[in-house]
Amino acid sequence: MKPIFYDKKTCGTCKKAQAYLNEHKVAFEVVDIIKNPPTREVLEKFIDGGNVKAHLNSRSAIYRDLKLGQDIPDKGRAIELMLQDPNLIKRPFIVSGETGSFGFSSITFDEKWV
Repeated sequence: MKPIFYDKKTCGTCKKAQAYLNEHKVAFEVVDIIKNPPTREVLEKFIDGGNVKAHLNSRSAIYRDLKLGQDIPDKGRAIELMLQDPNLIKRPFIVSGETGSFGFSSITFDEKWV
């Protein structure tokens, strides 16, 4: 089963991550995170309640509007906000079975996906 790569076409980090995976010949399924966001169950499974901020897209308008950098929501509230506006989910978000990751780092990608 190929990992699901939640993507936004205008996301530069998503493009870098896809290029990295393609370079390492890792097959994945691309899903538009805005049109087909992850379910509540998927977010519940992979968001660390002790480090919610790591799963939030600090570049999104809702993050700035709600001042989430200063007033970090708990896991439940963060998921509610992500379901209302998937732009709040840190991208790329990649899921396969029991493995999931938010954002792009060649180090974590090597550990999980390559």
